[in-house]
Order: sequence, then structure tokens, then C-alpha cells
Amino acid sequence: MCKEVFEMICAMDRRKVELQIVLQCAPTIAGLKTSNLLIVPREQEDKVRFVLRYSGLLGYRLVYDRKRVIFLVFNKDMLMAYLAKKEVREFLAQYGYRTDAFGYSLRFFQERYEAFILSRKEFPHEMGVFLGYPLCDVKGFITHGGDEFEISGYWKVYDKAAEKQKLFEKFDYVKDEMIRMVSKGCSVKDIVLEYSNVSSSQKAV
Repeated sequence: MCKEVFEMICAMDRRKVELQIVLQCAPTIAGLKTSNLLIVPREQEDKVRFVLRYSGLLGYRLVYDRKRVIFLVFNKDMLMAYLAKKEVREFLAQYGYRTDAFGYSLRFFQERYEAFILSRKEFPHEMGVFLGYPLCDVKGFITHGGDEFEISGYWKVYDKAAEKQKLFEKFDYVKDEMIRMVSKGCSVKDIVLEYSNVSSSQKAV
């Protein structure tokens, strides 16, 4: 994050829902990632749902954690396509998932994540899959216990580090751009539309 954007954030109301969604979910809003976690004060739950309503993204409540609420914010088509991959289905099946139904899988993950947050039961390592991390990195994290990674950014990387470093830099860039847009009064819906138009233009070229 550049100094200009950091100063911009400092001058803004950090309680503003649009700002928090952009800070925590910019890669998903930009269509570069399937999903992100969003953690906000519990009293902002309805505001989050309102802001996301016309964004094309879904906010699935995972758990209430004390005074906070934790959402999985995701692009449904992207997440469904990822979870439908053969190797991902085989991976999830190891944790007891019935992989023929997206809604069931999402609910089962929610239950496992909630159990971990509230009672510190087994960490749901498949969480990385629901956040759209490459399966090789999810498996690498499990195998090495979170150690021996090549680089660490938006997740811990165990393969193709140079490629993923460039992706992380894209994530940072779109986050800075979106913060600038929010500071000018743009809504999350405006930002999603802007990035959808950019994506469409690139495909047409």
C-alpha cells in the first residue's frame, strides 16, 4: 500500500462498510479471486448485506465471534467452478464433504469453521479451498504445518512463487485503486460495475 493510499485511509471513517469491504475483499470484487473473508462489527451485518445486494457477490455468514461477524464473500460462479474440479472434490471428500451439492458443501464448511472459532476444535484446513487458494498451496500448508513456504502474501505459497507474487501485486494494486474510488464517493456496486466493464473490454480486444 502506497503512502498516498495509507493517508487516504487514515482520513476516512474506518467504520464505513464500503471501505471495509474494499480493504478485505478487493481481489474478489475485481474478479481476480473467488472469495475473501470479511470481518466487521456485528452491528454492521445488515449494512454488509445491503451493500452486497446489487454487487453480484454473495455474503455468507460463517459465524458470530464475540462482537464481530465473519462472512465469506464470494463470486458464486467462480467458487462453484473451483469446487467442481475433480482434484478439489477428491480433496474435500477426505474431510467428509458430499461434493455433489454446492449448498451442502458451503453449509458443512460453515459448521466446521464455526466449531473451530467457538470451541477451537480441529482447524478446517479446507478453508483455503473455499477462499480460492490453489490446491497445491492448501496441501503444502497441511503437509508442512504452515512452514517451509516459498513466499507468504495473501496466503502461503508452496509452488510457482514468482507467478503468485505477481498475482499478489495485482491484488495490492486493485485494492489501492478501489480505496481511491471509495474516497471519491463510489459505492461497492459502482466499483464492481467499473471492474466488470474493464474485464469485458479486455475480453473484446
